[in-house]
Amino acid sequence: MSGTHVCVVGYGVAGRLHERLLSALGHRVSVVDPLADAPGTGAPRYGRVADVPRDVPVDVWSVCSPTATHLETVAEVLARDPAARLLVEKPVCRPGEGAGLSALLAEHERARLVVMNQYAHAQAGAVLRTLKKEFAPGYPVSGVRVGFGKDRREDIAAGRFVDHDYGVFGYEWLHMLALVSGVLPAGVYDRYLRTDPADHDVRVETDPELTSTAAYETTTVDDLTIELYSTIVGPGAHPLVPTPKWMGPAPGGAESRQRLVEITAGPVRFTVKLDPVTLLDGSPMARNTHWLAVVGPDHRTEWFFHDSPMDNALRWSMDALLTEPARPEVDLRPIHRISRLAEVARSREGLPSTAQPHATPSARL
Repeated sequence: MSGTHVCVVGYGVAGRLHERLLSALGHRVSVVDPLADAPGTGAPRYGRVADVPRDVPVDVWSVCSPTATHLETVAEVLARDPAARLLVEKPVCRPGEGAGLSALLAEHERARLVVMNQYAHAQAGAVLRTLKKEFAPGYPVSGVRVGFGKDRREDIAAGRFVDHDYGVFGYEWLHMLALVSGVLPAGVYDRYLRTDPADHDVRVETDPELTSTAAYETTTVDDLTIELYSTIVGPGAHPLVPTPKWMGPAPGGAESRQRLVEITAGPVRFTVKLDPVTLLDGSPMARNTHWLAVVGPDHRTEWFFHDSPMDNALRWSMDALLTEPARPEVDLRPIHRISRLAEVARSREGLPSTAQPHATPSARL
């Protein structure tokens, strides 16, 4: 696929990352962004999708614009090229827009769309499943915990993306669901997604400006307890949703990110701390280095391992869009899940619904 032309739509944080990594993989990259004259990449820049020259075929469109514009952008690209290949950052659409997206794809049978979710391609799940077989054979998985935390207040104050549709569920929750799917036994993830969050323990810290800033969900399926926790304002800043002890201490210094996956099987606990990893003396490990621990009644083993979920996801996505014979399926269940979680949070606080009408948008030509 050397020389493949990828047009990145939206040159914010995600767009810059896509442009850099796709260029490093050998692809030719151009950029669409309303601020076409802003400093940044040396790649060709255009103000609108309509401005991209038609005599320079685009092999893949990488949609990194704000979530509120995703469906409109997909419609615009498909109006230009009914057989377009699209890589769309998560969340793929706003609440209530899943039906519109499905209708667009049904109308354009030759088109392909892949939702970008790097943690769906992380090796952490495979590593945990393998070690569970070795250190806890015969024991079923009884608990899964996934926690992602980051203090985004400085970014938000600078005008970076604020999700008023999903609140805290629009930032890391889809990443967390991807990791949950990678460690749950077969079939349990499907049954989990079919549960209604309203029937389980969901605690949310709401905020008048940011919609919600922290959430903790606990759901039991088949005697297996699933716990998900996330914050966008850093640990300890939300009294209604205390940071769970299993998240461990927050990193020191300027680093605020925490990304943790834990499973329990019998008497054994398996924990992965995903990049960034900080040593006891405060020094950071190299990027894409992850820490793993297996703790049993009479043993404790620790490792480091290297893995780049983002590289994995981009390589897989390009293959799925350009070389795989079968059209990839777009799984909208995670979007429905976070939509329902956001609605549950709003209903408990008496806030208005954000659901959008189920309609296909008109294309801008």
